[in-house]
Parts: sequence; C-alpha cells; structure tokens
Amino acid sequence: MNNIRDILCAAAIVVLAQCAPRSIAQSPMTTVYVVRHAEKLDPTDRDSPLSPEGEARARSLAERLDGAGVTRIYATTLVRTQQTVAPLARARGIDPVVLDPFALDSLVARIRTMDHGQVVLVAGHNNTVPGIVQRLTGQPVDGIPEEVYDRLYKVMIAPDGKATLEQMTYGEAGR
Repeated sequence: MNNIRDILCAAAIVVLAQCAPRSIAQSPMTTVYVVRHAEKLDPTDRDSPLSPEGEARARSLAERLDGAGVTRIYATTLVRTQQTVAPLARARGIDPVVLDPFALDSLVARIRTMDHGQVVLVAGHNNTVPGIVQRLTGQPVDGIPEEVYDRLYKVMIAPDGKATLEQMTYGEAGR
C-alpha cells in the first residue's frame, strides 16, 4: 500500500511541476523591431500615404522580417505607418494595433506586459522611434534625419528585463 501511495505521490508531483507557472528564468526573450514609416508621397501633408518608393520599402520590410516570427504589429493613427506594416501584416495574418503616435509610454508598457516573450514590430516616426527604442533599452538613441528611412532597430529584452540593441538597415540603402 505504501508503494502505491509513494508512486501516486511521485506522479502527482511530476504532473504539478508540469502545470506550474514557468519561472522568470525560463521565460522567453521578447524581440521588438522598431522602424520609421517608409517614404511618404507628400512631405507637406501631415497624413500623407506612402510614395512608390515607400511602398517598395514596405515590401522590403516584409521580406526582411519574413522569418522573424512576428506575432504582433503596432502602427500609429497616421496612414503611412499602417501602410509600412501592411505587407507583413497581410503575410502573417495579423491585424495591426493602431495607437496614438505619441503614446510611447503606454506602447512600451503593452510590449513589456501583453507581448512578453513575443516578436513584435512597431512602426513609428522619425521623432518617436528614438524615444520608443530608448524606453525599451534604457540606452540613448540618436535622432533619425528627415531623409533617412532605412533604419531597423532590433531590441532583445531578456526575462530579467535587460535589453540589448542592434541597429540594422533594410530596403534600398541611402534613403
């Protein structure tokens, strides 16, 4: 009788261990890609759509991140950010989450909580992308000149909250 009870107790411990929440040390890495929207058609229009060059860059972004495993996409209320992420969103079957362009703190809080352990793409603007990256990493980030559209930031957030930053490019160089 003791042997059966011991076996059942041991089996219960194994089952409970499998059902228990994962510890922080076992939590997966969160990966966040942050880009500025692609080239816009009319530089004077506050809500300009993408130019043909911008549409090509948006397709390049989708190709660049094709195998990255993106599970959530954020864009701003301005059409050019939504168009920048649209090719990847279509390819992945994801409806982008649209947020106010200046709600940086709430965006970062969402990523750190709701998107923990996921792969995320964020499209912002040259005056918001550095702030997003800085809030995610705690590292200063240079501004993005008005004529630069090819920067792609990759932020890796470890389970303990420490982040690393890699700056890359995508699409045609020089723009």
